[in-house]
Amino acid sequence: VALLLLPLFSACDKSDSVSNPDIVSIADLMPRENEISGWARSSGGDGSWKATNPSELQDAINGGSELYTNHGFVEAAMQSYMGTVNTQSGVVCEIQVYDQSSDADANSVYDDPNNVFASPITPSNPPSSKAQIRKDLFSYTMKFVKGQYYVLISIITSEDKGQEVLEVFATNVAGKMP
Repeated sequence: VALLLLPLFSACDKSDSVSNPDIVSIADLMPRENEISGWARSSGGDGSWKATNPSELQDAINGGSELYTNHGFVEAAMQSYMGTVNTQSGVVCEIQVYDQSSDADANSVYDDPNNVFASPITPSNPPSSKAQIRKDLFSYTMKFVKGQYYVLISIITSEDKGQEVLEVFATNVAGKMP
């Protein structure tokens, strides 16, 4: 009996990161080129960044890194996309994903008193059980938590369809998270 159970125990070993589907690169969570129809990755210095330590994060987001570094920050990445909303072309959507090392730390970032959305909107298609949208004059911003990840997505458009596009990006990113 012990010989029959040995293969079962070794199959459950998750120490091999090559075969562990739970281990992903933070960049793997971003939509690929044209994965969302009509949206292309922005290139150049302002189109993306990656931070693997507090100093890089501070430089990348130009301040405010304490929100993340006070709650278990491991790494973060940003990617921007350009597309069209209704007839408005050249619309920018920016995704920031933060690996906060644990579910509890990601939730702490979401709930931090310095990270409150005034008059939050509940997404019509939430990417996770904890998600909010803020509508500003010319933009929409969504924050959500899934597992150890805190995600911030913004789209610069005053078009009402901007919220729908924001939710498509959020669902795409959340669907790639373990």
